[in-house]
Amino acid sequence: MPDITLWLPENDLIRRQVLNKLTEETGELLQIVGRCLAQGVDKADPRTGKPNIEALADEIADVTAAVAWLDEVITLPPGRDARIARKLDGFREWQQLLDAAE
Repeated sequence: MPDITLWLPENDLIRRQVLNKLTEETGELLQIVGRCLAQGVDKADPRTGKPNIEALADEIADVTAAVAWLDEVITLPPGRDARIARKLDGFREWQQLLDAAE
């Protein structure tokens, strides 16, 4: 397979906007997660005073809404629920390892 392949942008306006919005919202979620790691979940934005936990909840809600919109516009292949369950099981197992390491 060649190293360089032709990529053409998504040409459907609605799908492009759905994907753009999901990109924007996930970026904002990444920013607040970074702030929570740097300052602590129980701290607040030093400029606005908004608690990090509230900002985190807001951004998770925004990403959830963007994913819901994506689900309305783009039909994803089946199997997402099973993957979510497997990932969650893995996260819980990892948490048990972390708890045991303390």
